[in-house]
Amino acid sequence: MASIEIGTETEGTNNWSYQVDVRDEDETYEYKVTLSWSDYDLWSHGRVAPEKVVRAAFEFLLDREPAGDILSQFDCSVIRRFFPDVDAELPRMI
Repeated sequence: MASIEIGTETEGTNNWSYQVDVRDEDETYEYKVTLSWSDYDLWSHGRVAPEKVVRAAFEFLLDREPAGDILSQFDCSVIRRFFPDVDAELPRMI
């Protein structure tokens, strides 16, 4: 299983930004990820810290594709384009 490391949180306009590192076997992949306040509320209802939602989003993605196939920079909302079931599944993973 891949190891997910969530970096420092930076608050932006209506979102949070994170540097995320995923270690999968012998490789480390780096990502720049944003999470909008609206997706945070939709997926977590404010129950957990935003970084836990980002971690769950990566767990969701890694269950469906290899770390090397994940975009290196994205907003979590883009997950819907590839996996429409994210809104139903992600809240269960948090």
